[in-house]
Amino acid sequence: MTLAVQPDLVPPPMPLPLPVDLAGQRRGDLLRELQLLDGSPDPEMDDLVTLATVICGKPMGAVTLLDETTLTTRARVGISGATTVPVEDSMCQFTVRGTELIVVEDLQHQAGLHHAQQWLDAGIRFYAGMPLVSEGGLAIGALCVMDLQPSTLTPEQQTMMAILSRQVSRLLQTRRHAIAMERMAREREREKRVIDLILDHVPVSIYLKDRAGRLRYYNRALADRFRIDRSTWLGKTNYDIWPREIADALKVTEDKVFETGQPNIGFASVPEPDGSTSHFKTFETRCISVDDQPMLAGSAIDLTEQIRREEELRRVRDELQDANGKLSSLALTDSLTGLWNRRAFNARLETDMIASHRNKRSLSLLLLDVDYFKSINDRFGHPYGDLVLRELAAILNTCKRAEDVAARFGGEEFAILLPETGIPAARHLAERILKAMRTHAWDKTPVTVSIGVAMCQPNCVSDTLIDEADSALYRAKRGGRDRVVLHSDPDD
Repeated sequence: MTLAVQPDLVPPPMPLPLPVDLAGQRRGDLLRELQLLDGSPDPEMDDLVTLATVICGKPMGAVTLLDETTLTTRARVGISGATTVPVEDSMCQFTVRGTELIVVEDLQHQAGLHHAQQWLDAGIRFYAGMPLVSEGGLAIGALCVMDLQPSTLTPEQQTMMAILSRQVSRLLQTRRHAIAMERMAREREREKRVIDLILDHVPVSIYLKDRAGRLRYYNRALADRFRIDRSTWLGKTNYDIWPREIADALKVTEDKVFETGQPNIGFASVPEPDGSTSHFKTFETRCISVDDQPMLAGSAIDLTEQIRREEELRRVRDELQDANGKLSSLALTDSLTGLWNRRAFNARLETDMIASHRNKRSLSLLLLDVDYFKSINDRFGHPYGDLVLRELAAILNTCKRAEDVAARFGGEEFAILLPETGIPAARHLAERILKAMRTHAWDKTPVTVSIGVAMCQPNCVSDTLIDEADSALYRAKRGGRDRVVLHSDPDD
């Protein structure tokens, strides 16, 4: 369908500024995105414009693009002069308002239009323009032909103009896709650099293998660990790197991960050039590469130093056990209860006091006394009194932590030394002991204890700590027995 531009289609001048042309804004945004406003040569569009002029039999043609204010000539034939003009001075401003071909057979008949007079002054009498439509349906420019004489287009020529305009539109769309792909490629490359940066700075060996067991990637941590560069092992299999026995074991594990799709956590030991053995904890899982190929992603944590430290700790532990055996031979335990005796307790107290001051860590002491123990001895005899003390010792061993030291302090009095323990935890242990004593199945009569609690203060000495705990114990007995009293709470 052809349309003829008439003077009455153009609104009269307005005294106030026109509203913002939203379509122009959208066109400008899209053209800037496509980088089409720089005026650079475009041979493909030149060819299409040439084809349009030949088919239509017109001496001039162009591809024009319109943003908010400016018309830019992207390709042209038979036209010279500036490549940009104001939008209001162009015929294409009417073309982009619709979707059909516009044909003006003689601009002389449009002399009432401001822009038509300028074209007439340039000698142009004929104009035909077909809008260039983007993927989103927005007309962003025109494919147009012009003549110095009044003219027209045959129906066939009009059809060809529509076809050629679609080809130009496809070129623009192809350019948009190419720009988008280029942007995606840059983004993927940036993401790859970020991922590589992360993988190269994690303290874990990371690698990727294909289904044939060939290494396709490994990070800097793995390369540094085995003193190789980033390409030495690429494309190599376990059999190219490790002794056959180790390679066979690794292949069995990796094949299982590929076949079942289940991740595997395992341990591997590999020989070092100096004859030592390194130990690794491995995690491997199946994944799919960007080209849809099954891959095995793995990570390995070097446990060699940790295992060495553990072996050293075992050696030290064995030596400590030997030393403990020698200490036992020095009769540092109480023969009746099996707890530490007063001598051993005093030595340990001095050691823990020094450690507490040096490390600025808490140290608490519990002193316990069996309530009415003389009465128990008088009523049931000393053998039963000894049984009470042994059962009390068993209760203390059950309630305390492994690092706490329980001792028979003398007679029916006991002590528990609590390293790295403040008053709240010490009180909690004391309450547990009271509860255990109350619920214990005593043979002849219920037995209770009174407990005093004190905590080592800065610059405190062992005698002071014992005196403070003993003072709290005295207040517990004076307050009715079967209770806990803190030295730090004078009102308790």
